[in-house]
Amino acid sequence: MKNIVLQVKCGFLLCLMIFGLNACDSALVDINEDPLAVTSVPPDLIFPEVLVNLSSIRTIEFAGLNMHAQQWCGSGGTWLARSRYTLGVPSVNNAWTAWYATCLKNLSLVELLVEKNNPQNQYIIAQSKILEGFLYSNLTQVWGEVPFTQAVNPVEFPYPEYDSQETILEGIITLMDEAVTILEQDLDSDIVTDSDLVFKGDKLAWIRWANSLKLKMLMFIANKKPEAVSDRLEILASSQLILNNNQEAKLSYTTDIGNENPRWRFMDRFWNGGINLWYAGQPLVDLMKGLDDPRLYTYFEPNVNGFYFGKAQGATGFAFISKVNVNTVRPDSPDRYSTASETYFLLADAAANGLVSGGLTQANTWFVEGVQQALDYFDGSLSEISQTDKDVYLASLPNLSTLSVEDALDYINDQHYISLFGNGLEAWNLWKRTKSVDFIVPFNSGATDVIRRYSASSNEAGSNTSAPQGVLIETPMWYEK
Repeated sequence: MKNIVLQVKCGFLLCLMIFGLNACDSALVDINEDPLAVTSVPPDLIFPEVLVNLSSIRTIEFAGLNMHAQQWCGSGGTWLARSRYTLGVPSVNNAWTAWYATCLKNLSLVELLVEKNNPQNQYIIAQSKILEGFLYSNLTQVWGEVPFTQAVNPVEFPYPEYDSQETILEGIITLMDEAVTILEQDLDSDIVTDSDLVFKGDKLAWIRWANSLKLKMLMFIANKKPEAVSDRLEILASSQLILNNNQEAKLSYTTDIGNENPRWRFMDRFWNGGINLWYAGQPLVDLMKGLDDPRLYTYFEPNVNGFYFGKAQGATGFAFISKVNVNTVRPDSPDRYSTASETYFLLADAAANGLVSGGLTQANTWFVEGVQQALDYFDGSLSEISQTDKDVYLASLPNLSTLSVEDALDYINDQHYISLFGNGLEAWNLWKRTKSVDFIVPFNSGATDVIRRYSASSNEAGSNTSAPQGVLIETPMWYEK
């Protein structure tokens, strides 16, 4: 820095001596304008960083959420600790920082740069809004009340307030509506394509994802205020949604070195490509065994005696417990953001609850399609389910129109829960909303109830005076009944 200052001072004196003050003013302007300085960052360079940081947290830092969903069970070390609700300060801090300071901040930068340099490129703004909404949906599902209306604006709001979960959910819906309104227009606008690692710039695919995210947020609100969302759900049910496996929103990984799924990289680095400490959770195994679900063999490996058993959270002694099947965690396993089966189960839930028209008859149609999509997802993979097994399983399920609403909802939400294997964030939050599966308080956890949220990031708690204090991990989410 001293050398730079000295050079400028010398240039200034030389300019005075040779050209006079007026000429030197012009020369100084030229000297101090770096022709190589970056004044704009193309959105194409920002989107991949946002998506990779988002998914690295979901796939490995928050792999412990699979234990909170009681689909997996940790047998030792970090993973037994997660089963017992020891959350891990580094993981919590990493997630909060990555999602706010990296992902949301960069999306805010995208919108600012587009409006400043290429305001006609509104499709890019729409893509950014949808990603922003998805990030906030992840944040509120983990922490509950988080900064939203004052977030990512440190100049105006150095200590952003924490919004209610209802405000956040409605805010995400607004972001989705704004994005869809833009994307449905025929505009002379660029859209991020090659660097769009989710849909490669497919406008219709982004619309489907926005509507599917909106559906999920409305169903959270419906749990508490059904009358406030029924009309919106009715309209949404006939809108463009993710309805088959080829349309799902996901970040795809590859087998190329450096581009593998972070969860697989963890296994490869620490466990030589095998699974050492991830075992079957008892609630999921017992549910699937009771239904004779063919995905049991896809999700888990048999124990030493050829049987399938799960373990209660926090317990020890795993000699006869089934491990998570290594084939479910591959280098190219995607991080699945929104799936077709999830859409159908949410619609079936809405119909069964009378939030959209059609009642249990319509609910059954969507329910069957949801199970079908969940089974078909494994087609062409190492975990493929035979057509015979699919047919037998579908035939074993009841017609929901012959059941009570309560029993129909049990079937819908159980199948939804089973379909979310490996996506602990969504499975955990489905349980909070529906309570369809019986969870236990883990052994040796010290908790008084099942975990509902993460405690605040210590970095955030130490720097933001608005951060809530003393919120327990057992404190229910706003949308819970």
